[in-house]
Amino acid sequence: MSMPVLRPYGPGGEAVTTEAGAISPFAPVTLSGDAEPRPAPPPGQVLHSPFAEAASAVGASDLGAEATGALLAELDDARFAEALEMLEDDVAARHLRSIGTWSSESAAPVLATADTAQWMAELAEEADRMLGALEAHFGDRLADSVQASEIDAVAGYREADGFTNPLTSQQLFLGGLLDKAKKLAKGVGKLARKGLAFAGKLALGPLFGILRKLVRPLLRKVLDSAIGRLPESLRPLATQLAAKLRGSGELSTEDTFAEEFDRELATAVTSPGETGQPAGDPEFTGDDPGPGHDLDDARARLSRELATADPGVPPTEQLEQFIPVVMAALPLIRTGIGIIGRDKIVDAIAGPLSQLISGMVGADAAQLLSRHIAGAGLGLLGLEAGGDGTLGGEALVAAAEDTVRQVMTLPPESLGHELLVETEVQDAFAEAAARHLPAAVLRAELVGPEHGVWVMMPRATRPCFRYKKYGRVIPVRLTRPMARAVVLAGGDTLERRLLESGVQAWPVEGEVELYELLAGGRPGHIAAYESADGANAAEFEELTQTAATLLTGNPRLAGPHRHGHHRRAGGRYFRFRRQGRPLHRGYRQGFVVGFDLTAPQPVLRVNLLIGERDSHELAAQLQRRQLVQVVSTVRRLLDDAALQAMTTRLERLLTKHGITAPAGAGRQLAQRLADGMLRTVSEQLPASAQTLAQAAQDPAPGATLTFTFSFADRAAVAAGTPAGDPAVTIRPGLHRD
Repeated sequence: MSMPVLRPYGPGGEAVTTEAGAISPFAPVTLSGDAEPRPAPPPGQVLHSPFAEAASAVGASDLGAEATGALLAELDDARFAEALEMLEDDVAARHLRSIGTWSSESAAPVLATADTAQWMAELAEEADRMLGALEAHFGDRLADSVQASEIDAVAGYREADGFTNPLTSQQLFLGGLLDKAKKLAKGVGKLARKGLAFAGKLALGPLFGILRKLVRPLLRKVLDSAIGRLPESLRPLATQLAAKLRGSGELSTEDTFAEEFDRELATAVTSPGETGQPAGDPEFTGDDPGPGHDLDDARARLSRELATADPGVPPTEQLEQFIPVVMAALPLIRTGIGIIGRDKIVDAIAGPLSQLISGMVGADAAQLLSRHIAGAGLGLLGLEAGGDGTLGGEALVAAAEDTVRQVMTLPPESLGHELLVETEVQDAFAEAAARHLPAAVLRAELVGPEHGVWVMMPRATRPCFRYKKYGRVIPVRLTRPMARAVVLAGGDTLERRLLESGVQAWPVEGEVELYELLAGGRPGHIAAYESADGANAAEFEELTQTAATLLTGNPRLAGPHRHGHHRRAGGRYFRFRRQGRPLHRGYRQGFVVGFDLTAPQPVLRVNLLIGERDSHELAAQLQRRQLVQVVSTVRRLLDDAALQAMTTRLERLLTKHGITAPAGAGRQLAQRLADGMLRTVSEQLPASAQTLAQAAQDPAPGATLTFTFSFADRAAVAAGTPAGDPAVTIRPGLHRD
C-alpha cells in the first residue's frame, strides 16, 4: 500500500541543523512506503574458651549491640527479600491490569489504586490472623521451649500447602513470615542459652506480637513502591547500605525493605527502650494514585501537541513544559539541578531539542510515522494502523524523554556548559530516534541491518505506559557453551534452566523478546500483559551485555545502563521462549549462605540446593561408582556465575553484621568455601550414596547439601580462614534454613 509523501526538511532537501551545528537524525529524504591469602589453621589447633561469650561484654550497651547483631544474623533470610520482590511485582501487575479495566481515563488510576489497596489489606488481615494465633497460643512460653513444627501446626499451615513451592506471591510471603517467626524464636532461644539474662525472660507471645505489629507497615511500603508512591529519593536506608557494599551495587527495593524489617524487629526485641512501635496501623487507602501518573499525563499531552503543531516550527514551549516533569521522575539528578538551576537546564535542553524535532511535528508527519511503526510491528505488538497519529507522536515523545534522561547523566559541572549540553542533546536524540522511529526517516548510518523500534506499552492502559517492547522477535540457535555463558538471577545460567526444563540435545532453537522499563516500571508490569497468566515476572531476566551479545548478536541492545541498575527506567529484560513456551526460574537460589554468630565460635553454613534432575544424576553416578563425575557435577554447580553470586551475598552479610574485611575478601572467602565444599564432597559423599539416593527418591523436589564451616573468631571470618574443611549433611527437598 502506498503512503503519502511528506517533506519535513529544508527547501533543498537539506537536513535540519541547530545554530551550533547539531545535526538532525532524520534523513534528508521524503517519507514513503520504502522502506591472590593466609593458610588456614589445621583442625584441632583452635583453643575454645570455656566462658560464655556474654561474660566478656564490657557493658550493657556492648551486650545489647552484640545481641542485636546475633539476632540479625539469625533472622537473615535471602528468600524473604525474594518473597517481597515477587509480592511487589504481583501488586504492580494487579494495579496496571486494573487501570486497563476502567473506561474513565482520569479516574482509572485512583480506582485501580483503591482496588489494589483492598487486595493488600486482605493479605495484611491473613498475616495478622496467622501471627495473632501464634501470639495467643504461645503466650508466656519461653523461646527455647518450642520446636519449629509446633509453630507450623499452630499457624495452620503445612509444608504440603505450598510453602516449599508456593504458587502465589501471597503464599510465598506468608511462608516467609512464618519462617521469620521460627527464626525469631530460634534466635532468642540461642541468646538465652548463651547466658544473656534478658533473653531468658522473653516469652514467645510478646515476641510474636512485636513481629505482628511490623507487618502492616511493611506491606504498606510494598504497596506504595509497587504503584510508584515511594520514590528512590525517600529511601535513605538503601543509599546508606549501598555505600557500605564496596561497589557491589545498589540494593533493590525489596532488599532494603527486608533489611529494614529485620533491623526493626531485632532492635525492638533486644533494645526495646531504643525503638518505639509503629504509630498505629497504616491504612491501605487508594485516594492517591501516585506521582508516576504526572509523567503519564505529560507524555499524552506532548504527544497531542506535537501532532497538532505547525510543521517545521520548533515546539520549544511544549518541551519546556514536558522536560521538568521528566526531571522530577529522576530524583538522582536533583544535585545537578540545585547547582545549575532548573530553568537554565530546561532552556539548555529544550532549545536544541525542539529544533531537532521540528521536522517531524504536525498531523501529516504523525500519521505517516504511525503507519510506518505499525507496519514494522503490527503482528508482534498488536498495533493498530495509527491513523490518528498516536504511535508517531508517542515515538517522538519517547525519544525526547530518553534524550532528557541521557543528558541528565552529565556531571553537574558539565550541565552549565551550553555547547557541551547541546552536543549531548544532538547525540542522545540521534540514538533515541534510532530506537523509536522507522528506518525510512533516519539517516543511513543510524540504521542497522535488522532495524527494530521500541514501542511504549501496554496499549490497553494508554496513556499509562510502564514499559517498552522491541518490535522484533529474535530467533536464536543456542549451543551449550553459549547457554552456559548467559548468567541469570542468583547465579543460575540459561544452560541449567534449559536442562531443568527437559533439554537433552544441543543446539537449542528458540526466540528472544526484549523489553525496557519506563519510569516507575518494574518486571511485574511487563508480566501483567506479556505473561500467559498475567503475573509471572519470573519469565523475564535482566538483559546484560553478555546476554545481549550471545542471544541477539548486538551488545548495544542491552542499553547503556550498567549491571545492578536494571530496575530503573531504561533497564532492559529479555524472555527466552522454546517451542513457544517461556522458561521459569522458580523462586529459589542455587545456594543459601548464613552466619550463626551465637555459637562460641562463628559458624557459616552453605546450603547447596540441587534440583530434581541433578539430584537424580548424582545418585545414579554414586551407585555406578562414577566418583569423578560426582565431583564434576557438584563443581559445575559451583561455577564462576555461582561464585560471583556467592561473593555478592557474602559481602552483604559481612557488612550487615559489622565484620570489617579488606577489599576482595568476599571473593576470596567464596573461593575458599567452594574449594572446601569440593574437598568434602570428594572425601565424604561416596560413602553417602544411599542417603543421597533416598533424598532423590523423596517426594520433595531436589536435595540440599548443607556444608558447615567453623571459624576461630570474627577476625577469622574477615580474613576468610575457616578452621578446616566443612561437615556435610544431606536432606531431601530444597532447604533455606
